[in-house]
Order: sequence, then structure tokens, then C-alpha cells
Amino acid sequence: MCGIYACLGDSEATNKVLAGLKRIEYRGYDSWGIATSKDGKLKLEKYVGKISKVKKISLDNSFFAIGHTRWATHGGVTKNNAHPHLAKNKSFALVQNGVLENYSELKKELQKDGYKFTTQTDTEVIVALIEQVCGENIEAEKLNRVIKKLTGRNTILILTKNGQVWAHRQGSPLIVGKDQKENYFFSSDLASISHDAKFYHVMENGELIHLDQKLTSNLRSKIVLQKISQKALEIDKGEYKHFMLKEIFEQPESLLKVIQNKQELLKKIANKIESSTNIYVVGAGSASYAANSISHQLRRVKDNVYHVPAYDYNDFAKSFKKNDLAIILSQSGETADTIEAVEFLKSKGVTIISVVNMPGSSLMQMADLAYPLDVGAEIGVASTKALTAHMLFGMALVDYLEKQNFSFLQEVEKFCQQLEIWLRKQKEEKKIQSLAKFLRRKNDLYILGRGQLLSSALEFALKVKEVSYLHAEGFSAGELKHGVIALIEKNTPVICLLASDQHREDMVSAAHEVQARGAKVIGIAMEKEDVFDYFIQLPNNEKFINLSTIVVAQLLTYELALIKKLDPDKPRNLAKSVTVK
Repeated sequence: MCGIYACLGDSEATNKVLAGLKRIEYRGYDSWGIATSKDGKLKLEKYVGKISKVKKISLDNSFFAIGHTRWATHGGVTKNNAHPHLAKNKSFALVQNGVLENYSELKKELQKDGYKFTTQTDTEVIVALIEQVCGENIEAEKLNRVIKKLTGRNTILILTKNGQVWAHRQGSPLIVGKDQKENYFFSSDLASISHDAKFYHVMENGELIHLDQKLTSNLRSKIVLQKISQKALEIDKGEYKHFMLKEIFEQPESLLKVIQNKQELLKKIANKIESSTNIYVVGAGSASYAANSISHQLRRVKDNVYHVPAYDYNDFAKSFKKNDLAIILSQSGETADTIEAVEFLKSKGVTIISVVNMPGSSLMQMADLAYPLDVGAEIGVASTKALTAHMLFGMALVDYLEKQNFSFLQEVEKFCQQLEIWLRKQKEEKKIQSLAKFLRRKNDLYILGRGQLLSSALEFALKVKEVSYLHAEGFSAGELKHGVIALIEKNTPVICLLASDQHREDMVSAAHEVQARGAKVIGIAMEKEDVFDYFIQLPNNEKFINLSTIVVAQLLTYELALIKKLDPDKPRNLAKSVTVK
């Protein structure tokens, strides 16, 4: 969850870190802080709240600065609990991304030795251990002794009072970059560091990097820095008020990027699927609903296809075999639940296909074959274009398995043109805004779907919950008479997602059933039914109706957030990259 950013060597290091933290604020926005090293002294500034509107801080510029934006795990959202944490002897400051799983045990030992804690965080335990073992002079051998005591995913970055930096990655991501002037940068993701660095290295698990005050490092002899593709990692709202809206409107373009120039890669994946015994499609959050959608589609052409929520992989543990294949979905490529599942799958010899948006991420590196979504940086916390990209990947894969050709690209091009026109229609925009006004004072919302639209209904409900804080639940319409209909009373809003397939008549019947019990029926379909009290008309393309309905969900939940005066880019209690379990 949290984000780390550092700049070393540049005379504007403090300002660079401030700007870098703003770019990774989506990783956590409970609190933030910066530490600088200048003239043999460390200075810190820490704040509660979002950093995005801050223009200037009181810290002077320095050649050495590290920063952190926090998503709270241990300890409340307070200035004291914010990072960086300063050692009691003031010899170093430290930031952490992750969770120290054995912090309670280590904390008790330190308290027995007389250490008095001043924060509620697990991070202070790491600070205390380093100070206890290293004193005022950190050395690799002593630091490694501390690191061996730590369990869990806990990546750390240390800045000493004399400008030395120590970085250790364990689980949570950390990337080191370099510009053409030999200045160094550290960041929790590649999208952020691309604005300052031209070259980068993704630190490996267990890797320890040391930079002294002259920027001499063990780095140069160990790795070759890769060149960053700046264009692919642009972070800019452009003409849009929020990143979420920008990313919704980017989908006609981003969906094409998912499959353009990737025929050979898609063919390789298809060949591996055909030669595998069992197929597992794995994801968490929105990626789990995309995994459910892909599983549903794959079962048209392949037996033994299973949807596996990443956090429940243990339920399938005895089934994983060497000739099996797992398709792993993640926007960030750093999702902790998913990484843990992949580590277990790999231990069983399962072939890993990762479908990820963030280049250089852990899940890209862990895969036997990696499929980049290439939809560009997604900054809004609620996934939009990455979610539809995952679903489109599944559709393209199944289409190739069925036809053994790549004619699907022409169909996608046609749909993207239709979607572009639909997004610009003021008539549908006004209908969605009107629906948002109707829903703003409601306490509950139910979304019904069947077949290919069940995953869309589940994702629809998640979007509404996470961005507008309205309680929403997605169900199969088949569940209505088995209990769900008890929730319906007068004026209860119920959204019905309709496709022109074998489920249409059943869905229309379900709409009549809830209306008979007082519900307000909201139809989202290509054609209007008399039973609809509200109607949003989708682009006229049945094959992509699962994607169209999700775009409506994104726009509706965005409008709800605006009406409620909420920030659609940064929903409360959430962060973009879920790097803790």
C-alpha cells in the first residue's frame, strides 16, 4: 500500500521528492512526510492528510531526501505515526512499505531491553532494531543481521545523517532509477520514477543496495539499468477534472492497445492452454471479477477451468499439479494476496501467465510468460481501464482458441469506435446524471445479471461501494426467489443488466418480479423494455455488452461521487496498490 520516493544527488532533491510523492499518493493518502540530510543533520516534516494540494514545504532543498505517503496498517492516522521515522540517536531516518508480521514479538523483546516506543507503528520496531544493532554507523553485515529477524513483506529505505542510503526490498516493490546526470532515485513504482529517471532497475527480493554520500554504490557492478519508456508512463489529468473520468474516457483507445501487435504472444498463451490439464484464473478485487468473467468465457472452449480468488487459493491447494496453468490478473503487479498465491502455484510446478498493466512489476517478473496490458498508468484508485482490459484479454484469447485467427482485432476496432461515440452522447450522460441524483439518498442498491453479465453485476456493485459509499450488492437474477427478493421494498432501486442471449427472458421476468414488490427498475441494455422505470441504452454491439455495462457502472459511480462531494480518485480507506495482505 504505502509509497516511497527518494532523490539523491540533485540540488533540488527535496522538491523532487515532494513532486514524486504527489505522483504516488494513490498508494496511500492517510499521511505523508519527508526527511532530508544536510550538513551532517537530518530534518523531518510530517503531515496528516493528502499531499496533492501542497505547493511548498518549509524544509530547505538538499542533495539527499526521502519521502513516504502512508496507508495506515498499524497505528492510527496521526502525525506521530507518519513516516519517516527518526532514530532516537538521530543518526538515520527510515521509511517502510509493507507489514512487519512479527512486530509484536520483536517489540516485546525491545521493551524488555528498555526501549520506549513513541509511535503505534510496526515500522518503529525496525528503527529500534537497527539502532540497537548498528548504533550510529550502519554497515551491511550488521544491517543484514537485523533484516534476518524481520518477517513479512517489509521493504525499507534508510537515509543517514551524512547522506548515505540503504535500501532493502522484501516483497513490497522498490525501483531504483538514474538520470543522465548520475543522480539516483527510488520509488515504489515505475510510473512515478519515469518523470525523473531515464534508466531503472527493479530490485529483487532480498536485494540490498547501498549508496554513499558520493553516490558510489554496489549497484553498478551488479546490474544493467534498463531504459524507461517515458511515453507509456505519463501521469497527467489533461482536460479532465479527475483521473477516474480521464481513464473512463481513455477506454476506446486503451482497449485497442490490449491486443494490438500481440498476436504471437496471444498464440503462445493459447498453445499453453491447449496443452494444460487444468486452468486457474486468479485475481483479487476487480481483477477477481475479471477472472470470473474470463473463466466463464474459457469454459466455452476448454474443460477444467476454475476461477480462484487470490486470497482463497488455499481452498484449491490440493488440486494444483505440474501440468496445470494459471492466468494471473493484476493492475499493479504487486498485489500481495496474488503474489502469495503465485509463489505457491510456482512451488507446485504450475505454469504462470501474468496479465499485468505495470511494467517491471513483481508479477511480470515471476511469470513464465507475461502479457502486458499496455493501457498506460492508471492513477484513480478504483480500476477502470485496467479492469476492462483484463476482460478484453480473455475475450481475445477465447476468440483465437475458437477461430485460430486474429480477426477479433477488427471487431474490437469497431466496438471502440462505437464506444467513443457513445461516451460523447449528451443524452446518455444526462440520463446517468439523473439516475445518480435519484440514487444519492438511497441506502441500498441491487444489481442483477446472469451468464456473461454476472461478473459485470458484481463489478458494478464494487464500483458503487468503493467510490460512492452506497451499499450495493450484485447477484445472479436466479438467486432472487431463493432469498434475495426479501430485501426488496417500495422504491428499492434494482439495476437489471440485459443481454440478447438465452438469459434475456429470465432477466425480464426478474425485473417484473422486483417491480411487483415496489422496486424501481433500472434497465441497462441495448433495447428498452416496458418494465424499466429508468433506462440507459448501451452501444449496439452484443459481443461486447459485458464491457459496455461496466463503463456505465464507472460513469454512474463517478457522478454519484461528485453529487456527494467525494473524491472519486481517492476513496476513503483504500489505496491503489494492495501490497499488504
